[in-house]
Amino acid sequence: MRSRSLAIVLATGLALALGAPAAPARAAEDGGFGSFCQTWMGKLQKRERDNIARMKIRRAAEGVVGEYTGYARKPTRCKPTSKVVPGKPAVGTLVYHEIRYAKRGADQKAARAATPRAVNTVEVMEIFRYDGKRWIY
Repeated sequence: MRSRSLAIVLATGLALALGAPAAPARAAEDGGFGSFCQTWMGKLQKRERDNIARMKIRRAAEGVVGEYTGYARKPTRCKPTSKVVPGKPAVGTLVYHEIRYAKRGADQKAARAATPRAVNTVEVMEIFRYDGKRWIY
């Protein structure tokens, strides 16, 4: 009896899992804007790595300090302003945090190796358009 109950639970779970594909339904609903946002956030992470590599170090009273711009890993908001209909233009907004970091140390080597400290955070909203086929930046 116990194995029959387990089989029913497993079959029900499998049926629910196969019957409700959440990701494709959302992709159709937002015209792929969620995926577009993930790609955009990936571009920001690359920009952050480049910013760290080009960080300028300057003298400060307590040694040296380097500052660079980084970005939150996940957006605060990523959604179209209305339902996306293929063939019709639309607009989507992506909101994320841009963070100014400082790294301090006795010398350049120490500053570059230091743990960054957030000194300023700004909320950024980017607006993208959908041309009826794809999201454009």
